Amino acid sequence: DFENEEMGGEKEYNEAWEKVKSADGVVVPGGFGTRGFLGKVSAAKYCRENSIPYLGICLGFQAMVVEYSRNILKWEDANSTEFDEQTKNPVVIFMPEIDKENMGGTMRLGSRNTAFTHPKHE
Repeated sequence: DFENEEMGGEKEYNEAWEKVKSADGVVVPGGFGTRGFLGKVSAAKYCRENSIPYLGICLGFQAMVVEYSRNILKWEDANSTEFDEQTKNPVVIFMPEIDKENMGGTMRLGSRNTAFTHPKHE
């Protein structure tokens, strides 16, 4: 299903998928907001299922994490808290120091300590 007809119709959608399907590898860039996110998730799924190399950068990596969590871990509502603050399976969190109102040019650069947790092992 194509997400938004304003971004192009079914013909454009099908042409875009043919490009993905014929690629030797896929690079999925970042972005901001929900526009195109489901397409990024679909591309991640297609690449995983067809053993096509996939490089997700920023939001593209988030899409890969969401796709894997939904389809391999079977967490149907897995999501980024950027898109669904109430998800029962937040696999990507919105960093508290980021300004949600002013997207772009506000990203954290550099290292960050990250604690991986699991409710059964905390």
